[in-house]
Amino acid sequence: MRGFVITILSIGIIVMLIMLAMSLHNIQVSTERALIEPLPLIYAAYLLDDVAYELNSILGPQTVLNQKNDSMEIMIMDRIHTYNHSTELLAYEEFLINEVARSTTSNITANFTNLTGGVITLFINEDYIYSNDHIDRELLFTRAGGTGASSYGVNFTITAIRSNITHMAFDENGTINVTIRCTDLNGTNVEQGKIFPNQANTFKVEYLDGSSVIVTMGLVNGNNGSLKLKSGINTDVSWATVLPPIDADKKMGYEYDATITYLQGKVAKHSRIGK
Repeated sequence: MRGFVITILSIGIIVMLIMLAMSLHNIQVSTERALIEPLPLIYAAYLLDDVAYELNSILGPQTVLNQKNDSMEIMIMDRIHTYNHSTELLAYEEFLINEVARSTTSNITANFTNLTGGVITLFINEDYIYSNDHIDRELLFTRAGGTGASSYGVNFTITAIRSNITHMAFDENGTINVTIRCTDLNGTNVEQGKIFPNQANTFKVEYLDGSSVIVTMGLVNGNNGSLKLKSGINTDVSWATVLPPIDADKKMGYEYDATITYLQGKVAKHSRIGK
């Protein structure tokens, strides 16, 4: 009788140990799943950030966004020149959908079509558009319905001899403060004053080789408070503007007119490429 009781107790202990082991195993599996399942989403976030960084290193421009309580500042450094980035973009696209996809065991597709025609377009803070047209050598900053800009500061540098300047017609009653600084082989010329956002205000510099740089502020392509620079010669440009603060529901940052799709397991991410 005593042996029977001991046997029953031994079996009960063994069953309890097995159940405890199974419970611990299930907890471990659940913990591992909780740790592993978010990884594809983390990979996607890192990948998209990295793609945005690499695309910016190929195309530019250098962009700084600064949100304040009562305003939004945008600062951009870029270059006006005749160049098509198609070769680099197509090579990078192939790299993403092949090597990167293979190394991350994912499926990646990218669409850089809208960037290979010579026009680089950025969507800034969802509302504003900045483009660099390498074919027509033209920079444009605008927004449908007007930018609301309260000031513009433009600097450009050219290695050429100046032959003539057509000054901007400032008006002290204007609502946009303007500073234009032109540096070339003649030295530096500075223009300062105020303009109205609903008028096309122009500043033009001509050079001995027949080229020119034209800065237009205010009414451009039907949108008030815009900025356009057109140059017939290679030009280094930096410009800044002060805008109204962005709405709380808007995303601060910029996106290229290019998309990427990332698929890995249950994670699917499709978006424009930006920061």
